[in-house]
Amino acid sequence: MAGHLIRAVALVLLSAACVWADGGAIFKQQCAKCHGDSGKSDTAVGKKMNIPPIAGDGEIAAMSDEDLTKKILASEKHPKGVKNLPAADAGAVATFVKQLAVAK
Repeated sequence: MAGHLIRAVALVLLSAACVWADGGAIFKQQCAKCHGDSGKSDTAVGKKMNIPPIAGDGEIAAMSDEDLTKKILASEKHPKGVKNLPAADAGAVATFVKQLAVAK
């Protein structure tokens, strides 16, 4: 009985310590300089590099989170900070990016 109690308390403590990745915040920190806050690539860098907008991109909207996460991490154009995101953070960004893709 005491063993179950200890496991339950440990589980609660571990759950409380978990921090869920905020894809929007990570996007703003790592991606918005080029892609813009709204995903329209309307920044100076986005215009200079002719980055296509994410907003309204049906191909991105139709991708699975897993495939989009892989694409984000593997893109040759992305800086090291993006390529080295932990998988959970990249997945959260992918989910956020899909929300931008369905927006116009």
